[in-house]
Amino acid sequence: MHSFEGLRPIITNHFYFDWLTKFPVKDVIAFQQRQDRDADLDNTSQFINATMNDVMSQKGLLWGISNKNDNRFIGVAGIANLNDETVTIYVNVVNMADNEELEIIKRMVQMKENYFADKPHSFMIKPLSDSLDKQINNLNA
Repeated sequence: MHSFEGLRPIITNHFYFDWLTKFPVKDVIAFQQRQDRDADLDNTSQFINATMNDVMSQKGLLWGISNKNDNRFIGVAGIANLNDETVTIYVNVVNMADNEELEIIKRMVQMKENYFADKPHSFMIKPLSDSLDKQINNLNA
């Protein structure tokens, strides 16, 4: 397997993806606090370090995501479990319109197909509306 360093930044119509180390830590902490009120500098730094260790060890890929219009940090997306038989496409973002979240998911599916086409995948998506779930199932069809 080759280095993952070239797999960033990723730019879509509405979003910018880059390694978590490229985003202000305070923005990542604020995002984490939406799910864990106890998130702080220490555990957020540990999360970022563990994530980048997984990237360097080629175990997983995880990018931070910002909105291109206002540069607001909106979440994370990636491909996990790269050493397993089935990889996991992971998206965890702030509440947004399904079409915007689907743009992120489709980009992750595209990355998976480009670099790990020989592996089946599963999804771990937050938030996941019923409508979005149906659209994701159509991606697998």
